[in-house]
Amino acid sequence: MLLDIFPIKGPLKEPLLIIEWIIVFSFFELALIFLLRTRYKLKELKNLQEKAYIFIYFGYSFMWIFIIIADFYLSNDIYLRNLILNIGFLIQAFCALVFVYMIEKYKIFIRKFLFTKIFLLLAIIYGFLIFFFLDYAGRFSTIFWIVFSICIMLYFKALYKDFYIKRELGHIKFDFIKIIVGILITVIGYQMSTRLFSEMFGLELRLIGDIFQLIGLVFISWFLLSIPSFSEYDWQEKIDSVIIMHKSGLYMYKRSFRSDPNSIDESIITGTLTTLKLMLEKVTDREDILTIEKKGKIIIIQPGKFIYGVIICDEKLNSLQILLRRFIERIETIYYQVLKHWNGNLNVFKPLDDISKEIFY
Repeated sequence: MLLDIFPIKGPLKEPLLIIEWIIVFSFFELALIFLLRTRYKLKELKNLQEKAYIFIYFGYSFMWIFIIIADFYLSNDIYLRNLILNIGFLIQAFCALVFVYMIEKYKIFIRKFLFTKIFLLLAIIYGFLIFFFLDYAGRFSTIFWIVFSICIMLYFKALYKDFYIKRELGHIKFDFIKIIVGILITVIGYQMSTRLFSEMFGLELRLIGDIFQLIGLVFISWFLLSIPSFSEYDWQEKIDSVIIMHKSGLYMYKRSFRSDPNSIDESIITGTLTTLKLMLEKVTDREDILTIEKKGKIIIIQPGKFIYGVIICDEKLNSLQILLRRFIERIETIYYQVLKHWNGNLNVFKPLDDISKEIFY
């Protein structure tokens, strides 16, 4: 039997209001954190994926504002209460649409912008139902969130793919446990706090559900604020070329990553090689990475035992440094005897292209 408990009154009203306003401000604050990170830290953290999370958290915060208004402050006008609730859900659905669009600009799932198109169609239908067939709107929203869940699973699967890079950037398995636990606890908590479960089992379950959402928020925040910038996982978009030079100053190998042959200014390459030759004697004893900036490009230099690895890129990323170090270690392991007594013959290094494609895939 469903209990008639709305608008919410009684001894649990104040605890519920306090916790649910904490939910509103907590998600709003997390959205502001990501907004400030993408706005003021420029290229270091400015990434499309991080911008996408801003919309999800703003949407969830505003949705709860409408839930609080409908459940605590409206009279017994059932139609008005349902209208306010579904407008809140529609705002969250719109924010989810923007999130999916920004993610699909970064990753293609099955087909380009497939989920964005599906979400746009569902959002239009949902908006139509809210204003003309309100009784069916709440049921239809379930379809929306099922599709969103599928998209999220594909997204995290893609994010997890480059495991060997992420393993060195952080404890990726533990990080993904945090985000999965956080999402599950938040979803379960939200379902426990919905009107249907509150009417079936009472406001005590809603209070527990609200607490679950705050716990889930802690796990989600822990994940998002502890992992490296998402830019680290987008290194393919930031890299221009990789150059390998012998410590004698002789050029050994170069690979370009830009599909547009005009995207790399050859004068930068030439100038870089000249600069490197002049710097070789100065950095001979260095074992750490050296970074310089030239004509708007970042040049990362990694000394090895016999060779120098050079990456020309748009941003200084830890992931590129990790890949460059791995590339150098692989070359020096395979060609150890050759590099000890190298006579300048480049033909022996033709397999470097295969090694490069294996490392920088």
